[in-house]
Amino acid sequence: MKCVKVDFLIFPNVEELDVIGPFEVFGKINDVTDNHCELSILAPTNMTVCSHGLCILRTHPLDPEQCGTILVVPGGKGAREPSKERSEVVDFLCTAYTGYEFILSVCTGTFLLDEAGLLKNTVCTTHSLFQEELKKRGHIIVPYRVVHHGNLITCTGVTSGIDASLYAVSLVVGTHIAEKIVQRIEYPFSVNQILEMVHVISADDQEML
Repeated sequence: MKCVKVDFLIFPNVEELDVIGPFEVFGKINDVTDNHCELSILAPTNMTVCSHGLCILRTHPLDPEQCGTILVVPGGKGAREPSKERSEVVDFLCTAYTGYEFILSVCTGTFLLDEAGLLKNTVCTTHSLFQEELKKRGHIIVPYRVVHHGNLITCTGVTSGIDASLYAVSLVVGTHIAEKIVQRIEYPFSVNQILEMVHVISADDQEML
């Protein structure tokens, strides 16, 4: 039985659905398989107030020595605007990213990855309203809903976090498990349709960067 550990990195003014959508998807692993999925909320403070007022309690402080399988980095206003907590999140990313098998950035979570220096020589995507800003920072943005380059999985706006999470599930526990989750959450896309939304950067693509 494989244990999958998924950590969610949150901060003040994080977008609720960027967290909750992926949380629901990964949590369903426990419902449809013998694989165990452990979900953790990592945050600088005990309680985090999200963009629309939802309050989330952390399960663990930021500790780069306690990494899991996947780190989910959501977006929102708090991912783009300076704050003490945002700085702590960026510092955590700088030291912890090598400890994860995959880092999954939702929406403008890419701005945190950029701040931590994780987007260098990387093809990625982000919310359509902020793609030009990332391009101005020198990054290569492609018009796909989900982009997978190395150990980074990035996706566009809010709801695409569900697609990216289902894709990540297919990578770590199999497409058949992802399909069962699709059925459980009554998602309108099949896993095959989701895979068609994903742009995977190949070795040949890498040589062109």
